[in-house]
Amino acid sequence: MLISVPTKADLVQRCRAGQAAGMDFPTLWHEVLKADPLVIGPPVQTVRDGCIRMEVRLISGGAIAFDSDTKEILAD
Repeated sequence: MLISVPTKADLVQRCRAGQAAGMDFPTLWHEVLKADPLVIGPPVQTVRDGCIRMEVRLISGGAIAFDSDTKEILAD
């Protein structure tokens, strides 16, 4: 039996699909991200290059960031 392991790219795609359906960040957090096995902990607010972002840390060591101004999903 093959087990499908979710990837960061899969998670980013699900977040973008949620945004396209009208989800804001809090809804994405509760509906898509919070229960995903790649996510390790709650979102963290950060500042990078003068932009405020919400970062969701991943077990792989990376993060998915959401720009607070543009609402863009940034796959760091």
